[in-house]
Amino acid sequence: MKKILFCFIAFFPISTFAQNCDCLVNFDYTTSHIADSYSGYSDKVKSKNLKEFNNFTERLRKRAANATGTDSCYVILKTFVNYFKDQHLRVQLDWKYRKKYPEQVKQLNKFFEKKPASPASDERLDNQTSIKQLSANTVLLRLPSFEWGEKKIIDSLFKANYESFKKIPNWIIDVRGNGGGTDYAFNSLLPYIYANPTYIKPDEYRSSENNIAVLEGNLKDPDISGSAKELLSNVIGLMKLHPNQFVNPSGKESFEVKLDSVYSFPQKVAILIDRNSASSTESFLLMVMQSKKVKVYGENSAGMLDYSSYQYFDIPCADLNLVIPIARSKRLPQYPIDNIGIAPNVKIKATEKDKIKFVQKRLER
Repeated sequence: MKKILFCFIAFFPISTFAQNCDCLVNFDYTTSHIADSYSGYSDKVKSKNLKEFNNFTERLRKRAANATGTDSCYVILKTFVNYFKDQHLRVQLDWKYRKKYPEQVKQLNKFFEKKPASPASDERLDNQTSIKQLSANTVLLRLPSFEWGEKKIIDSLFKANYESFKKIPNWIIDVRGNGGGTDYAFNSLLPYIYANPTYIKPDEYRSSENNIAVLEGNLKDPDISGSAKELLSNVIGLMKLHPNQFVNPSGKESFEVKLDSVYSFPQKVAILIDRNSASSTESFLLMVMQSKKVKVYGENSAGMLDYSSYQYFDIPCADLNLVIPIARSKRLPQYPIDNIGIAPNVKIKATEKDKIKFVQKRLER
């Protein structure tokens, strides 16, 4: 595969787009910042593969020295980043570039598309957060996103439907296609799903000068909340005290989550997932799967949670964005999820035409 990649880079047509981007400068910036800041670097570049990795990097660097134009450089940088097999670590074309050259972007990204290991479902998923009563005993919650903007919508839906929720024994929570966002978005669900104490592994952050600088920049955001500001200040302080190490702001190896009461309803909760349920959605799964009320249905999730807290770095070329996760889970190395996913309790074939109906029948029988 690598040989094919290098052939592609060598013969990829150099476009006239964004000729002011010096690819070698951007390549050196990307490789040095990933080595310095990426929380997965020391896990993925070890003595056993160091020679291979260095040779791979040097061959790409030579290509970068001869590349002009955003498109050719993007392919080179993305090829380098893909070595780490981490979907949170990425080089991407800036939104302005994507808007200006949509057809060119489509052709570029086609090269990096992977064929799915199994056929994807052809179901059309609702992209609106919603609640629907399927029967007297079952309610459907469709949660297509955990982005920050969805938190208010989810919270308001729960508040508006509180009285009816207290009487319905079965819930289906459909998070297919939910690419994540923030863990705060699903907080209002947790008391309903809770049945017993659960345990969570915290994250630790890689300390480096570049990571300190980017986090200090985040502190200047006028919209940052007080709790987020407190967390960032704590992480920055620990990083300064422990340079070139990993720091754990929680100071704990794991957390126990124990609530004062268990709701009578729902009695059974089915979580419906697919290969595109990712990131903080997987964080949600790790928490709720520990509840005695919960069973997960579908296929393995995306596998995109081991390295998180991704930050945007100011790569020299304005047509490109460099995104680096600076935290890693304390689950590692014992319980990796990246490129594996979280397995459901009950698998549903992609050919199943109505997965909601499939789950509903299981709950109501």
